[in-house]
Amino acid sequence: MGVPLRRDKYRKYKILKNSGLLSQHVPQTGKLSKSSFYSYLGKYGDIILKPLEGGRGFGVIRVSAPSKDRSAYELHHENEKKSIKGKDKLYSKVQKIAGSRSYMVQRRIPLATINGRMFDLRVIVQRLSKSKPWKVTGKAVKVAGEGYIVTNIERSKGTVLQLKGALRKSSLNDKSVSSLVSNVEKVALSAASRLCKYLTKQRIFGFDMGLDENGKVWIIEANANPMLTHFKQLKNQTMYKRIIYYKKNAQ
Repeated sequence: MGVPLRRDKYRKYKILKNSGLLSQHVPQTGKLSKSSFYSYLGKYGDIILKPLEGGRGFGVIRVSAPSKDRSAYELHHENEKKSIKGKDKLYSKVQKIAGSRSYMVQRRIPLATINGRMFDLRVIVQRLSKSKPWKVTGKAVKVAGEGYIVTNIERSKGTVLQLKGALRKSSLNDKSVSSLVSNVEKVALSAASRLCKYLTKQRIFGFDMGLDENGKVWIIEANANPMLTHFKQLKNQTMYKRIIYYKKNAQ
């Protein structure tokens, strides 16, 4: 028995990547093997490794190739960075962290920052029934804690912010906030419409999305059972109440 689609990050990625409209918003991703690891590292120089199952930033690893002034690769796991010389030694370390879990390898997108810390977005998309349209019911910004590569709030002790205010404080503050928000919503709604062709009973999706340094929207991950704690932490509870209303009344 394979992993159910609802929990399989890689299969959901493939569905989105094979959609003409969405393919440009999904970073290149593959299943982790020694050859794919070397290939992605050689091609992109900066990659993210994460378990096919699981969430909350658990087990995520960042690996980057040496720059001109460094001779060693850099491996970043949790809040620890290590310099490792040699690709074989590097891959052995990755295997040790991964253990028996299956992983995928993904090109790392250089995300926009707030006060030097990267951030991404949690976007909730819901519908009340199969015949009703998808609606964006919640949007929140997750800022990574100091020294962490993941924005998960529990894991990195990061911060949750309202989207528009966060964008004004971010490295994208020279861009139109309304355009950025509109683009995020458009991509999230398209992704929900695509995935529900395969997950027909689904009434909620939570998308982890990123904005790169140019303001382009990226889908980092699609969750069929998203955590809602981010919205509970916001001072304004309007979005959280709306999300719960949709959950309770979904058919």
